[in-house]
Amino acid sequence: MRSIYGGPLGTRVITGNEAADSLADAGAKSDIVDPGPTAQPTISGIGSIARSLAHNVTSGWWRKNEPTLSGGYRKWQLDYALKEPMELKLSRPTLHRLLALRSRHGDFEAYHKRFKHEDAETHCPCGKAKTPEHLVFCEISVRRFPLVAAKTCSPTDNRPGRA
Repeated sequence: MRSIYGGPLGTRVITGNEAADSLADAGAKSDIVDPGPTAQPTISGIGSIARSLAHNVTSGWWRKNEPTLSGGYRKWQLDYALKEPMELKLSRPTLHRLLALRSRHGDFEAYHKRFKHEDAETHCPCGKAKTPEHLVFCEISVRRFPLVAAKTCSPTDNRPGRA
């Protein structure tokens, strides 16, 4: 056995420690499982396995079904998660607008045209057509919510009435 002196307490090699370490290494590498109570699963271990299985199943389901979603929804590149999304912490009016923007179901020009709503207001007070993206990039929204506008990239669709 060797000893290490001069370092902080606890750095000395304890007599027999190297032998115990080598036995522990051999036991860890062995295929033999102790049949005693320590071999039984713990509640924490079962929970970890359950979370892992649930994640694998839902991820597989999402990978299979995500391509069938509309292109407008897929462009958001959203993941499927079991836990509550951060968006649910938003106020109801803000969440309403976010969901309308993502799903493209809302007070938008294309929606009103598709369902032939003759009396619908299809333009924003700023004069541009109401589109899902316009809600984010409208000059009125930018003035009212400057922090959101600063974090948002500019629209890529330059067609008239799309921004």
